[in-house]
Amino acid sequence: MDSNGFWALVEDTRAEAQEASPGSVVEQHVATLTAALEELPDEEIRDFYRELTVARARANHWDLWAAAYLALGGASDDSFLDFRNWLISHGRATYERVLADPDTVVDLEWDEDEDDFGSAEEWAYVPLEVLEERGVDEEELDPGPDEVDDQFGDPAGEPFPEDDDEWFARRFPRLWARYGSA
Repeated sequence: MDSNGFWALVEDTRAEAQEASPGSVVEQHVATLTAALEELPDEEIRDFYRELTVARARANHWDLWAAAYLALGGASDDSFLDFRNWLISHGRATYERVLADPDTVVDLEWDEDEDDFGSAEEWAYVPLEVLEERGVDEEELDPGPDEVDDQFGDPAGEPFPEDDDEWFARRFPRLWARYGSA
């Protein structure tokens, strides 16, 4: 599975989740992705997981974290990881648009009552869980040290000033208008 196959599977299973979900689309997306991956051979699931790690690493940027921080009223490193998984689960077009302009996070909706971000964490574990159920050792699936650093290490770019309202208002005018404090 290449990058195009990864994104096609993300988008197809999200569309199924949207059609079937009376509640959280992200929660239902866990089920639709699980069903789709269970139909694939181990190597394609490994490829899916590799592509997921690449997408997470690419989104590990201070500007995106700042947008999440503003929109969510704060975001720890774990919360930012869940946010990136949630963003990836929206599909390629949304992912690319938000990476190009993090202020466009304002165009997305989430349901904190349905714990969309916690479900996004679960969504990202699906490939590992499917392979583990088949007897594949998780250590065989872990990305190498470079990939781990890119996904979970220090974000690219410049850190954001958490307490500088003027910076947030200038950098993310749309997000600030909706979530900023006066």
